Amino acid sequence: MSAPVRHPGVMAFSRVALANGLSTRVLDTGGAGPTLVLVHGLANAIEIWDRVRPALAARFRVIAFDLPGFGQASRPDAAYDSAFFVEQLKGLLDALAIARAHLVGSSLGASVIVRFSGENLHRIDRAVLAAPGGFGRETHLLMRPTALPLVGEALGRPTPFNNRLTLRLAVHDPKAVTPELLALTNRYAAVPGSERSFPRTLRTGVGLLGVKERDSFEGLARRLDRPALVLWGRDDRVFPARQSDRAMALLPRAERVLIDRCGHYPHWEQPEVFVSAVEAFLA
Repeated sequence: MSAPVRHPGVMAFSRVALANGLSTRVLDTGGAGPTLVLVHGLANAIEIWDRVRPALAARFRVIAFDLPGFGQASRPDAAYDSAFFVEQLKGLLDALAIARAHLVGSSLGASVIVRFSGENLHRIDRAVLAAPGGFGRETHLLMRPTALPLVGEALGRPTPFNNRLTLRLAVHDPKAVTPELLALTNRYAAVPGSERSFPRTLRTGVGLLGVKERDSFEGLARRLDRPALVLWGRDDRVFPARQSDRAMALLPRAERVLIDRCGHYPHWEQPEVFVSAVEAFLA
């Protein structure tokens, strides 16, 4: 791991080697509190946690990182399937010598945590799952055409138009798509290799009929024998909040918080509610 790169403010970034020669950017707040690892969603990066990270860092050692394919991480010519992301999460914990931690995931990141639990349950203390894909087939119709040949490649490319559409779909209040968030998303989407990582990640999880690989996902959820907090925005258009009913039925030790006036990004759109729920759950 390289020495931290200091930036204005409180954040200190490091470069960390992961599995198969890949590397990523990591933010580690340090501190003596319990370790809490943040796993972001599709097309996001470390910065998507900026509205909750400072409050969480007051009680926890918070670690956030860019999933390979996004942010400032490597963008290999890879499958970008669930096994790929599970391997990278394991690689991060190994690289930082973290034997066990609280894992907090959003969307794709939450789904990765469920799949990671299959062979790594001993490394999870508690899990916070914000709107994971896999507890229902339904997703927004705009997500499904990416499964089509040629058409899907065009629709799945992270162009400025598609990025704006994706972010707008993910929030309840259009004002939550700030100019800064859009500019950051566009900047990372312009990194070479993003034209592969975004559509491949999306197509491995979503088909014309909706969310794929649900049987294996639900089987893992049934065996995730750790306290789990299911967080969902009531106005989520990516994965509707009613899918949380299925999550509660499958996860052995789950509790749920539904958030009003909130879409797919509760940590971004309702940060105070998100932090309050997470702190109460992890207390």
